[in-house]
Amino acid sequence: MRSYNYSKITITLMTLCSLTSLSAAEFSLDENAFLIDIPTVTSATRLKQHLSDAPVSMTVIDRATIQASGAQNVPDLFRLVPGFQVAHVNTNKYAVTYHGHSDDFPRRLEVMIDGRSVYFPIISAVDWSSLGLHIDDIERIEVIRGSNTATYGSNAFMGAINIITRHPSTEPKFSASSTFGSLDTVNGNLRFSSFNSVGHFRLSGGHENNNGSELFNDGARRNYLNFSGSFAPNLYDQVDLWFGVDRGHIHIGELKPARGLPENLFIPERSYDSYYQHIQWKRALNDNLHIGFQAYQNYLQLQEQGPNIADLTKSGFSSNEATILLENNPSFKFLNEDGTSKQRDLELFIRNESRLLSSSSGIGIRESSATSNTLFEQGKVESTRYRLFNNTSFSPTNSLTWNLGFLHEIEESGPDATSIRAALNWHINPQLTFRFGHSRSERLPSLHERSTSSTIMFDRERNIIFNAIRRPNPYLSTEEISSNEIGMLKNFTSMPGYIDFRLFDENISNGVESFVIPYSEFQVSGLNKGRPKNTTRIGKNISNWNNRGAEVQLKFQPDAKMWLLLNYAYINSTKKSYFDGTGFVNRPPLAPQHSASVLINWQPMSDLNLSLAHYYVDKMHWFSGDTKEAYNRTDLRAAKH
Repeated sequence: MRSYNYSKITITLMTLCSLTSLSAAEFSLDENAFLIDIPTVTSATRLKQHLSDAPVSMTVIDRATIQASGAQNVPDLFRLVPGFQVAHVNTNKYAVTYHGHSDDFPRRLEVMIDGRSVYFPIISAVDWSSLGLHIDDIERIEVIRGSNTATYGSNAFMGAINIITRHPSTEPKFSASSTFGSLDTVNGNLRFSSFNSVGHFRLSGGHENNNGSELFNDGARRNYLNFSGSFAPNLYDQVDLWFGVDRGHIHIGELKPARGLPENLFIPERSYDSYYQHIQWKRALNDNLHIGFQAYQNYLQLQEQGPNIADLTKSGFSSNEATILLENNPSFKFLNEDGTSKQRDLELFIRNESRLLSSSSGIGIRESSATSNTLFEQGKVESTRYRLFNNTSFSPTNSLTWNLGFLHEIEESGPDATSIRAALNWHINPQLTFRFGHSRSERLPSLHERSTSSTIMFDRERNIIFNAIRRPNPYLSTEEISSNEIGMLKNFTSMPGYIDFRLFDENISNGVESFVIPYSEFQVSGLNKGRPKNTTRIGKNISNWNNRGAEVQLKFQPDAKMWLLLNYAYINSTKKSYFDGTGFVNRPPLAPQHSASVLINWQPMSDLNLSLAHYYVDKMHWFSGDTKEAYNRTDLRAAKH
């Protein structure tokens, strides 16, 4: 993966056309639309809370921020979150992580859409290209910064993201938009919303296409359609429905010469086919007590273009070896982004909300499966996990709020995991709150980490192995994190705005990393990327590291026509040396020491809106051994309404 230098200002020219039943006055931007207050959030505890009562630092990317950013895709929005890193794998593929310590597939961050996890077990990460939504579908994004996410389970080891889509009742009846720009970008989106006697619904769909960079021709294409409906058949019940499909392709691959040969770049096309169904039902037993359930299903199929003989010879194989390898490995792929992933989840919950004591409890079951000829030689791999959780918020006085959280996961034929959280919010006055939090969490190993088995055969009939890339390890245990934080939330009185400051100390132990082991079945030594001959790799719990630092988020509105969002994170990351099977390894910093972003929005006239965004991230290293150089990116936006 390569970090690009965005020091040159990039300007995206957009053409927007809207056909709607709303009046022109309803489109004008009133100054009150940008008045800033501390928001109400739901993702931290599954309870509706003022941000000053939440047990963890959070960033809320609201609708005004999304529009002002000019972002054309969801990952770009996370540049506005302190402590987050967004990197290009290539033009259309992104990696999003929190506090570094990652690779092309960040696996310690839960990502949800309306509470539905989009974390796919086949790649142990999120595929940002196949989310099945348009950026205009998003109402806000609630980002939980830190491991204090006791209700969301193993994937939320370092934090969690919940993308909350717009309610159909808030949208115009019909609208259309189109975008044209560099890289031969042509995007279009159509939206229709309406209502009947029991509720509202929206249908959104579109097409997106670009040709990627001139150097790598790493373009993308997608077609998507999604439905959202919210229905209240009576005074007590509410049913929300979401379903959608997203199909297309992107080009993947590391944009760097392999084996020192500049021409040795194979950027294959990877097509995808994804769909989802999601239902949530909630019944009000009284004003404070609600029961309900949510259920969803995700499906993702990835198909990576395989190499031909010419591609293999560029990578260092002889013509004879390339011919033999393709004959004996017809499903061979360079990057192994190939296979099918399914996930089903059912959760029952009960919530009681009052001023003094509120709680959210539930039980759930999640079934995950993955099939890939290149990743899982044992065939289909499956996992079933059960969970029990509770979050309780207790406010004995107006100045104190206690938050306690607990989650226990049980995996069939695997380890258990327990996460606990405790936080005290001390309200000095209505404008100033201090927060003291502690959590201890465990992460169950993913299907990908535990079950990956990949071999290149030289002669399948005689069982001669060319390269044993990786072996499975069903005995992986849980990763563990102990986190402490002190936070301050200050609401300004002289102007609209607030500042959120956080000090954190995170100790991660038993981390899963690659370990080299002897493998005597080698009869032909192949390309093993620097490994000793007759060895292979497995995952082992051998890694420990510590993150200490500070994060600050400042949002304020100096006058009625301008508002600013400032973010900064400092991370002092240290990692203990560990034995990887060949020797002791001392890793360079795996998290950037400094990262910062600024977004300035100015409305000089009622129908003109201007914004400037700048993002900086310090140098860091990826688990794959790559150095990610520091870079800057600047975006300018002008909108005439």
